[in-house]
Amino acid sequence: MGRKRVELEMKGGKSPRQRIWEAIRANRKAFTLVSIAEAVGGLEVSIGHYFRVLNAAEIIEVIAEEKVGKLGMRKTYRLVRDNGVEAPRVKRDGTAAVHGAGNQAMWGTMHRLFERSDFSCAELASFASTASVTVAESSATKYVKALHAAGYLDRTQEASSGGRNHLNARQARYRLKASKYTGPRAPIIRKPLTVYDANVGRIVWTDMKEFEDAE
Repeated sequence: MGRKRVELEMKGGKSPRQRIWEAIRANRKAFTLVSIAEAVGGLEVSIGHYFRVLNAAEIIEVIAEEKVGKLGMRKTYRLVRDNGVEAPRVKRDGTAAVHGAGNQAMWGTMHRLFERSDFSCAELASFASTASVTVAESSATKYVKALHAAGYLDRTQEASSGGRNHLNARQARYRLKASKYTGPRAPIIRKPLTVYDANVGRIVWTDMKEFEDAE
């Protein structure tokens, strides 16, 4: 079975992993699978899997074990590396998952560095790239165009080809609307072209033309 649509995985605008991570941070000194399940209202299977990858990544560690019945073991964990409010994206072997990391980096960069100034797609790609995440200008262009269409960005300058003198060509420039910074999780772009904002837990924009063309 394929992965569920992201908007169907959310509850109150948060994915299961985000809810689990927030419960871990709230009980950082000592927690168990059962105590986190009680805090988030179930999700035992998801919690068990997330505990395993967080432990492999050395983000949490086991501090106690005790027998429960004849075969079971109850482990108590503590948080040893707090990565912040956003749930760590970690693969089974404990290495960082890069899917969606570029959009997350761009969203944070728009908010932190360009809150009071505008930017081009090339500038956004450059400032959002780090040693572990590389953002291509083409990726920045696609993300910016989608966010602009969804009403998150103002276009402060139109693009220009520069006419015959290509040296005078200029990129379009954008600014994040202060009222549209809905939270730390980057809006997700899906196909058919929609923008889903996990901070508010809903699809905020749909390109109806793309749906019509597909019919």
